[in-house]
Amino acid sequence: METFIANITSFPVVVFTFLLMIVLFYWVMAMVGVVDIDVLDADIEVDFEASTDFETEVSINPDAEGLSGIAGFMLNWGLTGVPITVVISLLIVTAWLLSYIVVSLLFPLIPLTLIKYLIGAVLIVVCFALAIPITALSIRPFKGFFIAHTAVKKQSLIGQEVEVKTGTVNEEFGQGILEDGEAGMILDIRAPADKGIKKGDTVILIEYIEEKESYNVAKV
Repeated sequence: METFIANITSFPVVVFTFLLMIVLFYWVMAMVGVVDIDVLDADIEVDFEASTDFETEVSINPDAEGLSGIAGFMLNWGLTGVPITVVISLLIVTAWLLSYIVVSLLFPLIPLTLIKYLIGAVLIVVCFALAIPITALSIRPFKGFFIAHTAVKKQSLIGQEVEVKTGTVNEEFGQGILEDGEAGMILDIRAPADKGIKKGDTVILIEYIEEKESYNVAKV
């Protein structure tokens, strides 16, 4: 036990031990409901482009500075598909375990403390680097258990064509369905009654009215 304590509090393992304590604290807070498991996840937005085909483009929220670089890194290494908190936790645990094994096996053979510190500094980088592909392989079997629910920006639907599903459409009432390749999206739509829009007509979304949570439409 004394050897274990000495190793986890020695450099460079102590760096990962500190990070591991933060991870453990976070998961305890998550278990008691103080924080959410996806508290660090980036906001994903789905933009729908107006065209003959219904195209979906998933992009990282540009309001978060530097996020695209992180997202690109995670995507390239296969660190997506699970909450980012899970990824970070596994990275830290893996790096901690690698550093502990190296320190336990190698450092007793090194006589000079200075050399241990030099090797330890390099070991921090090496352990993090090795933890990346190991974590990517570890999370691969679990990606199906985490379904990302992406939010659709109402304004991004402007320009899409909708099929009217109610008998008539006027300034106070009307609904239509936007085909999205799945079950479809039911939208509240509005138009002047004298436009004569009726069930089965195809209309185009031209404006979103925030206070009424509905779309102004025009007949195609």
